[in-house]
Amino acid sequence: MVNEVSFFAKVSPSKRICRKCKTEVTKSNWVSCVDKVNSTLNSLICKQCTFNGKEYYKKNKEKNNAVSKTWYQNNKETVSASNRKRKYDISSAEYDNMLEEQDNKCKICLTSFADITIKDGRTPVYIDHCHTTNKIRGLLCNCCNSGLGFFKDNTETLTNAIVYLEHTLE
Repeated sequence: MVNEVSFFAKVSPSKRICRKCKTEVTKSNWVSCVDKVNSTLNSLICKQCTFNGKEYYKKNKEKNNAVSKTWYQNNKETVSASNRKRKYDISSAEYDNMLEEQDNKCKICLTSFADITIKDGRTPVYIDHCHTTNKIRGLLCNCCNSGLGFFKDNTETLTNAIVYLEHTLE
């Protein structure tokens, strides 16, 4: 059995093997790469390879942006589901259940989400949550979500607004 050099291979306490160029690198010249999803160290590369990578991305910025944009266009639902999970700790199944429970309508104004159109293709559904407890209250349209935000979720101010509207209608 042949011993292969792993990405973490130690040559000595102060030296490693670069995962890209496979050269011996001193501690002062290596860069730790962190897996952003799992927040774990996944490899070591030398500063020269890091610099070369940055130069490549600078030279190919338009191409990389086009690839990223195409990937995003083809994976919008995956991106939305990932954002919901990260921001609100809600799975796609839980989100779908909430939509079904609300009959695909805004919880405040009862407007159907299917009747709302947005130019840039974003979803018209907003997850309303308490900003102190982060507890999810329901799914809202943009107008209702913005309204609650402008009133800073203050029930007293909202009650004053109702009283104001009732007096002006008389």
